[in-house]
Formats: sequence, C-alpha cells, structure tokens
Amino acid sequence: MKLRVKFVIYNAVSKALIIGAFGLLLPVVVERVVYTHIDNRLEARKDLLLKKISVGGLDQAILEEDCSFDDYNIFKEEFIKIQPAISVPADSAITPVITNEEWSIEETVMQMHRVIRMPFLYDNQWYELNIGEGISSIDSLKDTILRFSFLAMIIVIIASVFVDLGFVQVLMQPFHRIVRTKLRPAGDPSSFNVEPIRSSTFEFSHLDESINEMMRKIRDAFNIERQFISNVSHELMTPISIMQSRLENIVVDEKTPREVSEKIIESQKTLKRLSRIIRALLMISKIENEQYLKNEECCIKEMTGEVLGEVEERLDQRQVTVDNRVEQYGFSPCNISLVHTMIFNLVNNAIKYNKPGGKITLTGGMEDGQYAYRIKDTGIGISSDHLEAVFERFKKIQKGDENSFGLGLPIVRTIAQFHRIQISVKSVVGEGTEFTLRFPAA
Repeated sequence: MKLRVKFVIYNAVSKALIIGAFGLLLPVVVERVVYTHIDNRLEARKDLLLKKISVGGLDQAILEEDCSFDDYNIFKEEFIKIQPAISVPADSAITPVITNEEWSIEETVMQMHRVIRMPFLYDNQWYELNIGEGISSIDSLKDTILRFSFLAMIIVIIASVFVDLGFVQVLMQPFHRIVRTKLRPAGDPSSFNVEPIRSSTFEFSHLDESINEMMRKIRDAFNIERQFISNVSHELMTPISIMQSRLENIVVDEKTPREVSEKIIESQKTLKRLSRIIRALLMISKIENEQYLKNEECCIKEMTGEVLGEVEERLDQRQVTVDNRVEQYGFSPCNISLVHTMIFNLVNNAIKYNKPGGKITLTGGMEDGQYAYRIKDTGIGISSDHLEAVFERFKKIQKGDENSFGLGLPIVRTIAQFHRIQISVKSVVGEGTEFTLRFPAA
C-alpha cells in the first residue's frame, strides 16, 4: 500500500474517531448544562414562591403565579403543585429534592419533567411543594445533536479524503522527483545525477543528500573497478603476446623434441583462452567506460542474416534449423560492431546449448511501441536457480564446458545497457531458453 493511501486512511479514521467521540460526548455535556440551568431556575422559583407564601399567604402566592394548585401553564411544560403532606417530615428531610419524573398532563398524556420537591410548614400544617419544568425537548435535542454529528462526520471524512490526497500529492512531489530524475534514468553510477532536489521538507532533503552521497561512493568504487580491469587487461596482453611468440618459435624449431612440442602446444591453447578472457574483460571495460562511439544506424534484419551466415557451418554440424521471422527495423544511434556481437553471442549460445537436431526461432517486431527481438531455442534450458545469475561474470551455466568462460552473456548485457536495450530471459529445463531484447522507442 502506498504511503499517501496509508496517510489518508489514518487521517480519515482519526478524524472519524475524534468527531464520533465529540458527537457522543456533546449530548452528555448539553444535558448537564441544561439540567444545571433548569435546576437553578427551579431553585429560584422555589425560593420566590416560599417567600411569597410567607408574606402574603398561600392563596395569594398561587394567584400571583397564575397557576392553580394542580394545573399546568398554557404550554403544558411548567407546573406548580401544592398539596398537604401525608406525613410529618423529619428535620433532615426538609431539604429540596430534584428528580426526573413523568407527570400526567392530561388523563392520557404523560410527559417527563424536572421536578423540585420540598416540604414546608404553613399555618401549623405541613405541605408538599412540587415545581416542575418539562424536559422532553432535551431528548429531542440530544437526538438532533447525534444525527448532526454523524452527518458532519461523514461530510468531514469525505472532504478530508480528497483534501488529504491533494495535500499528500503535493507533499510527495520531491520524493517523486528524486525517483523520476535520479533513480530511474541512472543506467550505471557514472550517469547518476547528483544535482540536489529542492524541497521544503527536511526529510526529503536529507534523503536526497544521503542518496547523492551513497551514489558518489558507489561511483568512485565503480570507476576504480573499471580502471583496474582496464589496466590489468592492457598489462596482461603484452606479456601474453610475448609468451605466445616465444612458444611458437620453440615449436617451429627443429631441435625441439616432439614430446616437448606437444606440451608447448597445450600451453599455447591455455594462453589463447587467457587472451580471449582478457579481450572480453577489456571489451566490457571499454563499453562501461563509454569508449565506443554510438553514432551509427543498423538494420536488425540484415544483421541477423549476417550472423546466421557466420554460424552456418556450426548449424550444419549440430543439425540445428533456424526459423527466421525478424522484421525490418532500423536502430539508431548505435555501434554496429557491438550490436553484431550482442546478437552473435545470443545466437551462438542458442546453438551451443541446443539439442542435436533442435531448432532456433528468431522473431522481431513492434510490440507496445517498442521493437522486440527474441531468440528462442529448444535446448537443455536453464534451471530457475541459475536463471538470475546468467549475466554474472565468470558464471558458467553448464559445468564441464571448457570452451565457456562465463563472459558471453555479461558482454551481451553490457552492450544492451550501453544502448538502453532491455534484456530478459526465461527458460524451462529440458524445453529451451528464450532471450528477449526490447529496443528503446525511437
């Protein structure tokens, strides 16, 4: 899951929890505030009514309140009820009590009220005072608040998702620029762009600096390795050439015994193999150091025909047939010699590791805006354990093959990278192998 999706989900869930908690807590707070306000009014009315009773008498107090002894006001929300006490209350009970009770407004109507109840003494007789105020609207208010909170939560979540997606998209732009302008175009460390990416976010700036520093170290190590291979290859070629010349002189000398000549010839074969390895390494080094020009145009179909002409004798020896379905395609800019070497090595491998009487299928055509070139054989195949290592240097796929140095496919990959050609391989043991070259779109 992408980081921005995780951020949006987290933000939406957190807002939903906050709004939900607020929506559940708000009715309780509102109820408490309303009850406190009602209680204060009931206390004030109770005190005022008792004061009037003490001054003007019970009848006068009730008349001034515009309520009968057992009646409601016009809105049936407030009432005052004074009735003789059933029993004489104890001294500790002469305190007001506030409760929520249902009172009958009419014979068939019950309504919840907030009621203050208190006994009082008047004219040597105990009475019970009940003052009530309707609270049915509070439940309605609580329901309204809950519905409003739920609706607000849905609206805020939906709005926040779109807002957060846009914000995260803007926030992640430096990261996408790092990937788009630095990591993806970098074919090798030497071509890495170390220009800093501007960002107001410290973490992205720090990431950019860390990647630049890491790539500088990798590039330095990469250049040292390239230079080392190049120098060693050049330095080794001179003594090898000298040794080959001396051995040839010894072999052609009539005074050299036959047994010695045979041993020297075997040594010459070893030197030739060493010379081929050094030349291959030198070619890889020169390609990686971009010492080859890339300003030519080649026809892939014609080049395929040339390669097949060069390996015709080997095809006959192995009794391998070729199905050539390569279509016309002009590839530029390129180095014709290197592209020829790349195709030759792949076709040569298809012959070498094919079965006697096998088949090689060459196809080439446009696919999704790119020219795809495939070399498929019916050979012994490559196991999945070795498939990922076929392009590693000195990695011999088939053990016991003395003519293989494990450099043919590394050269192919190096040439492909030099020309920005995507190379892939798939294989099934006992059925064959298929290499695919995808040339960059023109």
